[in-house]
Amino acid sequence: MKACALLAVMGLLAGSVTVAAVDPRERSDRGQFTVYCEDGPLRRQIVSFASQTKADLLQFLGESDGNGRRPIVITLEPASGVAGETPLNFRVVHSDVGLKVEIAVRYSENPDGVNLQKHLVRALLLEYMYRRSGVEGGERYAEPPWWLVEGVIQTWRRRDSGVESGLFERLIETNKLPPIERFLVQKPDELGPTALAVDQALALCLVQLLVDQPGGRDKLTALLRGWPDYGNDAVAALVKHFPAFAGGAPALQKWWTLNLARFAALNRYQSLTAEQTDQELGALLQFDLTDPKTGQVRHFTMRDFAAFAKLPGAGAAVAGRHAALVALSTRSNALLRPVLQEYEQILAALARGKTRGLRERIDKADHVRGMLVRRVAEIADYLNWFEVTQSGHSNAFDNYLKTANEISEQDKRRKDPIARYLDQLEQEY
Repeated sequence: MKACALLAVMGLLAGSVTVAAVDPRERSDRGQFTVYCEDGPLRRQIVSFASQTKADLLQFLGESDGNGRRPIVITLEPASGVAGETPLNFRVVHSDVGLKVEIAVRYSENPDGVNLQKHLVRALLLEYMYRRSGVEGGERYAEPPWWLVEGVIQTWRRRDSGVESGLFERLIETNKLPPIERFLVQKPDELGPTALAVDQALALCLVQLLVDQPGGRDKLTALLRGWPDYGNDAVAALVKHFPAFAGGAPALQKWWTLNLARFAALNRYQSLTAEQTDQELGALLQFDLTDPKTGQVRHFTMRDFAAFAKLPGAGAAVAGRHAALVALSTRSNALLRPVLQEYEQILAALARGKTRGLRERIDKADHVRGMLVRRVAEIADYLNWFEVTQSGHSNAFDNYLKTANEISEQDKRRKDPIARYLDQLEQEY
């Protein structure tokens, strides 16, 4: 998928056009792909990228390449600059070898609206759908599900960077999801970029829901093969191939919403920084217990175990802190995990009434904890100083500073494009 960045820079759009006779030296073939372009390096990059996209799609579907694949022809030529020229054309034609997909690209220096990868996935899925039956010349054909095309691509884009849970959290908090029936048939190309970003995230969630079902990939390929027979009834197709959605649209809506909630919760399992870990740890090493003699609530630290160990409720408080410390270890910064393990053992000994040598262990754990936190802070300070003072700095903080300034200027009430789009959804649905 590394070729993706290269294609975005080149700003290519995919489309279809009838291929005229050209110099054989302007043609490259690989598998079912044929690419025509006068620019040799660009032509070879495109045929390589198309082959990689196909390999990724086959892996996603759990399919092997096999034989008898129908051709996909890609033609690239510079844009003429004529007003109204369509940078992308896409069509299915009937040739001597049967069904053939033609994609034409008129490329320019402006990459806006260019997404060759999307149309390659579209072409590959369409070819897969009609691999057995084919399409006669002039016959109408069904497009692959738009949400599957977008969902597959978003899955690829997030397999390295991970899922950004903020948008999913916003969708769950506002509870402004569109009805699943309408979502499945809408055309996101007709929406603005913000609305498209929301729909891409929702498509990612739906596709992941499908592949996570038992035998999900096999069911998904069966749905694709039968897709032309369902017309526009996407819910019926999903219900037939995925038994979990036997309740129809309400069941599918429920599962979809639950999966959105799962995506929204992903950030809860990200590791804490050393400073955040230390702050949470500090709170867990303190106790508030009631003194039975005075009836007042007294504050203790772990070092005061000799004073609070025999107070009513001390055992339950220590056991609760131990359980919370175990939970914190799953999210803690890796550098502080050995220290947390030592505190866990200290609390376990304290719960059993084993206090011999405990003060020395607490002193040592406190010392190591403080040393590690200081060392991490010193490293961060040095890196910040180096970034600011050294000539030819990397500008690594530019995006952070820009984002911080934008956030500081926002009103408490969100007015960003995504919020406005969600408000619009609420009015419509």
